[in-house]
Amino acid sequence: MSDSPSRPASADDIRRWAGERSPQPFRESEVRPPAGDLVWLYGPGQYELAVLARLVDEGFAANRHVHYTRNHGRVAVAAVFRTTTSRHGLLSLRVSGAASVTIDGRPVIADAGDDGVIELELPGQEAELALEVVGDASVVPALALGERDSEETAWQVSLEGGAWTDAGRRRGSIRPPHLDPTGSATLAVRDLGGGVLDVGAPVLGRPVFAPGPRPFVASGESPQESEADPGAHETRHDVVALPDGGWTTRHRLGFRYLRTDRPAAEVRVEASVPPAPRAGAFACSDERLTRIWGVAQYTLRTCAQGILIDGIKRDRMPWAGDQAMSTLVNAFALGDAGLVADGLVALGRPGHGYVNGISDYSLWWVVNADLYVRYFGDAGFVEREAQRVHDFVGDLAQHAGADGVFRPLRQAGGFVDAGPGSVFIDWGVELEHGRDAVALQMLWYWALRSAQRVLERAAHPGVAQWAALAERLETTLRTRAWAGEPGRWTSYLDSAEPDDAPYANFLALLAGIHDGTPPGVRDAALGLEAGTPFMNGLRLRALLQGGDSAGVLDEIRRVWGGMLDRGYGTFWEEATVVGDPFAMYGRPFGRSLCHAWSAGPAAIIPEAVLGIRPLGDGWSSFTVDPALGELEWASLVVPTPVGDIVVVADRERVEVEVPVGATLVHPRGHEVGGPARVAWVNRAATDRATHAVEVTRSS
Repeated sequence: MSDSPSRPASADDIRRWAGERSPQPFRESEVRPPAGDLVWLYGPGQYELAVLARLVDEGFAANRHVHYTRNHGRVAVAAVFRTTTSRHGLLSLRVSGAASVTIDGRPVIADAGDDGVIELELPGQEAELALEVVGDASVVPALALGERDSEETAWQVSLEGGAWTDAGRRRGSIRPPHLDPTGSATLAVRDLGGGVLDVGAPVLGRPVFAPGPRPFVASGESPQESEADPGAHETRHDVVALPDGGWTTRHRLGFRYLRTDRPAAEVRVEASVPPAPRAGAFACSDERLTRIWGVAQYTLRTCAQGILIDGIKRDRMPWAGDQAMSTLVNAFALGDAGLVADGLVALGRPGHGYVNGISDYSLWWVVNADLYVRYFGDAGFVEREAQRVHDFVGDLAQHAGADGVFRPLRQAGGFVDAGPGSVFIDWGVELEHGRDAVALQMLWYWALRSAQRVLERAAHPGVAQWAALAERLETTLRTRAWAGEPGRWTSYLDSAEPDDAPYANFLALLAGIHDGTPPGVRDAALGLEAGTPFMNGLRLRALLQGGDSAGVLDEIRRVWGGMLDRGYGTFWEEATVVGDPFAMYGRPFGRSLCHAWSAGPAAIIPEAVLGIRPLGDGWSSFTVDPALGELEWASLVVPTPVGDIVVVADRERVEVEVPVGATLVHPRGHEVGGPARVAWVNRAATDRATHAVEVTRSS
């Protein structure tokens, strides 16, 4: 196989090739990671809930139009941290909150200074050291130690008098890390004339102005939005002074374009950027597909703000349904397991009601837990969260009848745009009141099977309960929702006539209720016009199961390519590419042009072109089966938990680098464990029934 510059073959070359075609307005070397010289201790779930609360509060403060249910869990007001130590001498700690200290139960005078630092003189004999840290609505109880001190002692924590557990650890600086979970990059701006400046691609961040008179500033994801009347903006543009005489905005802005009365030379942008040291990469002979993949990757990365947010401009909140799609994208594009796990923990602890106030988003939360473990292989998450998953599904099952059908109730304070039963499904879907929507039942079936798989990994006794309920539901669906002629699912239970029912049918494929892809189900799934990229991306993944790679790629070129051609640099909340691309919700600039749920092609394209998918958790085993179609070649780097999987294929040959800890399962069943380079003749190049597999062992 040629390693010429026109066909990248190594991981570095593929990343370089993809990076040159990405809208990313910074080099990787320019990203400053968060400071990590201290180790902060938190109670279980407290870091994650603190990040969620901060994002929600910031979103409401920065944006004029926010539809988000504030039923998410809250951090504990008080935490007690304890350890046993025989250390002699001075121990320096830093606290977030007000602290009181005891040694072997005896109070110790240890006032925290204005900087939160406590210095303790330890006696030198074994003793129990305990600190009670009390916060409030804006201060999260947490405790920080230096690197060496954190390694020398094991700490436990009790939240508000609860059970003792091991304290969670997060790296940070003198500020608790939930306040600074991402890195940053300093970006220059380009003058477009007329007072409009261009950052180069959408970012979440703040413009910073040099010392001088108070600047005027407006922003937008498009030039038109930045030039609009201030009353039409989605975001507030309050300007505040900096200590050096410069200026910035009170809130982070989601924007690409700025309008200001300052010259470009006096403006820089401090963007919130998560580090991605092992980002994935994709390149192929179709420049359009390569660029679509790069825009999808950058769209997701821009929305990775400690927890994955919906979009960078309007509301910028974490939503459980969107995150299920984004977990798949993350596995190919960023390889950031913590981003998914933190979102699952934070959203899986609602104070009341359904996740995000939407019953089907509670189902998506369960589905995402299973997807996360499959793609990221986090056994520790399974161990910690298995009981929570079981209890979570148990709460949902209270709304299931004897027939297994999920009939959620409308809950007070739920999402305002959800329909009866707090059901959302998708924008534009209006369900008939009093009828059982099959799309919702397919998602419920998927959630039950997902819970079953998560609990099986933990050998949890709840496995049988959810397997039995799923089987009961499947019997009901096959009896009351399957139209034998033309062989597909109906929109509602007991429908007199079959209908198109695209959602019910593609969710059935994704839920695994079929072993294959019945033609009628496939045809019904094809009937959905491009709407929200969230559901359309899921539909395309379902069609891949039927082997329709060429059709999937054609639709990606049409729908996502249409957004690409508009030139805004990221993918949108809604994919309508005719007419006004900015308006939504009855507002001239209500549409988000950088929306994480639209990043699906970063996962779909590699699956469609190279036939790559995990067979075991965390890519411990995987398969590759290219279907290049009209492409001359394709290259891919997947940043798995065990190392990079590298795939390079052309019409003649396929080569796969298998990292240690992973096993490649060849399409014809041959298995090769890593580290190894595996090559075989592309099946498209020959009619032979068998193909020789070449294996080169790596050091």
